[in-house]
Amino acid sequence: MTRKDKIFYGVMMIKDYSAKSAQPQPKITEQIAALLFNGQAGLLSPDHYEKMYPPRTLPKGAMVTRFAPSPTGLMHIGGVYMSLINKRLAEQSGGVFFLRLEDTDAERYNDDAVNTIVHALTKVGLLPHEGVVGQHLGQMQQKGNYGTYVQSQRKEIYHSFARHLIERGLAYPCFMSMEELDDIRAKQTLTKQRPGCYGKWAKWRDASVEQVQQALAKNLKYVIRLKALGSYERRLTWHDEIKGDISVPENDVDVVLIKSDGLPTYHFAHAVDDHLMRTTHVVRGDEWLASVPLHLQLFQAFGWQPPKYAHVGPIEKLDTQADGHHSRRKLSKRSDPEANVQYYFQKGFPVEAILEYLTHLIASSFEDWRRQNPEKPLAEFAINFKQFSPHGALSDFDKLTSISKDIIANLDAETLYRRALEWALEWDQPLAALMKNHVPITKNALNIERGGERRSKRLATWQDLRSQLFFIYDELFQQLPSLPFTDRPESDGRQAILSKFLKDYQPTWQKQEMLDYAKEMAIGFGFAPNSKTFDKNPGQYKGHFGDVMMVIRVAICGARETPDLWEVMQVLGVERVRQRLKNALHHGAAR
Repeated sequence: MTRKDKIFYGVMMIKDYSAKSAQPQPKITEQIAALLFNGQAGLLSPDHYEKMYPPRTLPKGAMVTRFAPSPTGLMHIGGVYMSLINKRLAEQSGGVFFLRLEDTDAERYNDDAVNTIVHALTKVGLLPHEGVVGQHLGQMQQKGNYGTYVQSQRKEIYHSFARHLIERGLAYPCFMSMEELDDIRAKQTLTKQRPGCYGKWAKWRDASVEQVQQALAKNLKYVIRLKALGSYERRLTWHDEIKGDISVPENDVDVVLIKSDGLPTYHFAHAVDDHLMRTTHVVRGDEWLASVPLHLQLFQAFGWQPPKYAHVGPIEKLDTQADGHHSRRKLSKRSDPEANVQYYFQKGFPVEAILEYLTHLIASSFEDWRRQNPEKPLAEFAINFKQFSPHGALSDFDKLTSISKDIIANLDAETLYRRALEWALEWDQPLAALMKNHVPITKNALNIERGGERRSKRLATWQDLRSQLFFIYDELFQQLPSLPFTDRPESDGRQAILSKFLKDYQPTWQKQEMLDYAKEMAIGFGFAPNSKTFDKNPGQYKGHFGDVMMVIRVAICGARETPDLWEVMQVLGVERVRQRLKNALHHGAAR
């Protein structure tokens, strides 16, 4: 038996078995289908949809991929991760990436979630080539020839294919009530049997036309179930593009295809949609791994070529237990703020940093590639299924922050100002107002320490803007409750240092001239010229040169950690420097 035969052996058995079992009473199955769809005389045939959505004309090897979220709440960072993977695979192969909304869970549907999904993908540059691209006045905005891409709007299509299965004896109506299903579940649990509707538990599997007529006459609610023809005793072996060969029992459960509200389940809709939209690769989270036997069975029931499946491990988080041991778990929407993609936007991570970080999670080889190709666009790094770990990727905020620092550091001053303002307008409007009211000084401040080979990396995210810019705005500087001077020197020493520096300050000083003057002043006041000399004989000095510079820094900038002091002074200008020295001398040096 060849490898190919081995992988699809179980599937072929299902196909052969269904071919034998789908024939017995075609008239009865057609009558039942007619009863169920009596009010849908205009229902189109599956052949109509096959012609309506023909095979795509694409280059050989082109991938057609999709992101198919359920709009039920926030956008998980894993959704961006999956979209990045799917779009990159499609684009680098000359294919198509589309966004389909799987909104058939009416109870959990959230209209705002549609905008959240589209906004997030737009913001990170992952808007699909086809599918849902927006929402306006409650109407989905879509593009592409294989739509509609909203499952709740494809009801007639699902009904057409469900009717087709019923006519062929591969599906049937089930009128069991919730109470009956609960009773079956309880009995299965009590007798330690597998849960589900199969075998003797599938009470309506072989119902007659008369039984169906009577149930409909009583207006009993019903679902449409698959007549599963697999056997739990047989194995199905299939190949996952990431996990490798997987062998599991065939599906023998008569799962629901169409719910009582007329809408499809995920399993049925996914098979119909991925076939008609001509999806070649289903790349999704590995929580769906257990559903593959059923999905393959559905494709075989229709005689369709199934897509290739690739199941990606989730983004995980490392938890530290009380005993010091570590455990990994999936990022949780409920307990982990970083699970929400909005968290990254609010923190102010540049889009490029988010995408580079997620690419790092996809392939560990990306870090070496980026080191060797620092200027190349991200799209030139090709991804493939061999790069994926079969397990989950561990989130690493230190790595994300490091990437973010590098990206911000390499922006020119104009771009830096524009990007910073864009973020502030959305997340820190008071700061944005100051940036707009003081454009020249803001740009000059952002340009501090950006010359030469070693660029400043003080900005890790846009959220750091306020702490790195507040000293240039008098409106913010004056709100400081006190100046954070260190304990050394004490108040009298600070007064003496500030008084002399203010008296001798020359606006024409170059950086080294200012440092030379400050060092001479420090020595004159009894401070060591450097920390090393002070550490050798601490009792001999009041402190060291760095302590003197700290007094001046705090007086002018209002903080202990700031960009280069001389550059800050050039941005502030002579009068503001002198004024801050005076204010500190008269009001702040004693605090």
